[in-house]
Amino acid sequence: MDIKLKDFEGPLDLLLHLVSQYKMDIYEVPLIDVIEQYLAYVSTLTALRLEVAGDYMVMASQLMLIKSRRLLPKLVEAPPEDDDLEMTLLQQLEEYKLYKQVSQDLAEQHQQRALHFSKPKEEIVAEGMTLTADKSVIDLFLAFSKVMAAKQEQVRTSHTTIDKDDYKIEDMMDEIRDRFSQTHQLTLVAIFEHRSSLSELITLFLAVLELVKIKAIEVTQTENFGEVYLKWIGEKGATDVTPS
Repeated sequence: MDIKLKDFEGPLDLLLHLVSQYKMDIYEVPLIDVIEQYLAYVSTLTALRLEVAGDYMVMASQLMLIKSRRLLPKLVEAPPEDDDLEMTLLQQLEEYKLYKQVSQDLAEQHQQRALHFSKPKEEIVAEGMTLTADKSVIDLFLAFSKVMAAKQEQVRTSHTTIDKDDYKIEDMMDEIRDRFSQTHQLTLVAIFEHRSSLSELITLFLAVLELVKIKAIEVTQTENFGEVYLKWIGEKGATDVTPS
C-alpha cells in the first residue's frame, strides 16, 4: 500500500504555505514560528524515510542561520549586512507569491478557454477531508510534524530504547477502530498518546491517512495551526456508525 502526500513545488512554496496561514503581510509574520514549522516538516519527511530534495535542505540550513541570529542578543552597532539574509528571503517570498498568483490567474484563463471545446467526462475524486479555510491533507501532515518533533525530543532526553520493528498499518487501523468504539471524536494528539517508538508513531499516522482515504474518518480544524479533530463516520460513509 502506497500513501502519497501532496508535494510542494519547492522550498519557497512550502514557506509561502506556512506564511499564508497567518493572513498578514509577509514582512510582519512571526518568522521564528514559520522556521520551526518548516524544520519540523523536513524532519518528519526524513523520519518517514521519504526522499527530501537538496534545495529543501539548503533552505533549512539558511533558516537555521536566520533563527540563530534572531535568538542571539543584538549588538548596538550591528553591521547592516546581518539582516541581508532575512530580508532577501522575505523579498524572494514576496516575488514568489506574485509569480504564483500570476500563474494561477493564467491557469484559470486556460480553464475558461478550455470550456469552448468538448472534453471527455472526468471523474472527480474527493480528498475525504473537511478542513476549514481551504485546508488540505498537508495540514494534517504538518500537525503530525509537531507530534513527531516532541516525541523525538522526548526520545533524545530519555533512556535508550529498542524499537519494535514489526508494526503493520492494518493492525494500527484496527487499533484506531477500537478507540472509536468508545467515542465518535478524538483529537489527533490523543491518537499518539502513550507512544514512545518513532516507528510506531509513523505507522499509526499512515493508518490514520488510510482511514481518511477510505472516508472512514473526517478531519476538522477550526483555526490555523489549531487542534486537529478526527471524527468517525463509518467505513461505508454512514454518519452515525461506530466500529464494531
